[in-house]
Amino acid sequence: MDLNDMELPALLVTGFYKNHLVEEKAPNAAVAAVAAVTPQTSGTKKSIQHLGKNQKGIGILVAYSKDVYLPDDQLHFLTSILQACRLNLGDVAIVNHFREKISFEELRQQLGLKQLLVFGVDLPVLGLPDMPLFTATAINGCSVVPAPAAEQLNNNNPESKLLKSKLWLCLKELFNV
Repeated sequence: MDLNDMELPALLVTGFYKNHLVEEKAPNAAVAAVAAVTPQTSGTKKSIQHLGKNQKGIGILVAYSKDVYLPDDQLHFLTSILQACRLNLGDVAIVNHFREKISFEELRQQLGLKQLLVFGVDLPVLGLPDMPLFTATAINGCSVVPAPAAEQLNNNNPESKLLKSKLWLCLKELFNV
């Protein structure tokens, strides 16, 4: 059988694209089964949209107006940082603050964060005090590390290399690498 002719069960397809498909008509049984797996009670806040599975309670907050989460080159940069820390996208939740206007406390509670890396987002907008860059500060059981936008780190100029080395020293301590 050719890969182009392969048919997937509807339950599997809806599982892959549950946050990306738009359905105009009433849901069929397969869609209802997927919805039953992720229950939403009335009166609860909308769940935070994030990239990654958040298996280790590590949040990465970015702010990009033209992207759902972040540009591909910045995603590649962040995944290389994660790999150096012995982590991957399954361990983290990447949230675009431009799309998800949310406070630190809501973010921490909804995602169960133990660590939060903040790239290029002003901390007062999140309800946090200003903190020095590349310094982990414990706030309500969550270590918060502010950093400049990923674009400032993801260059080959001397300033970017210095910023990357400061970030690396902080991450080594934060994740015991």
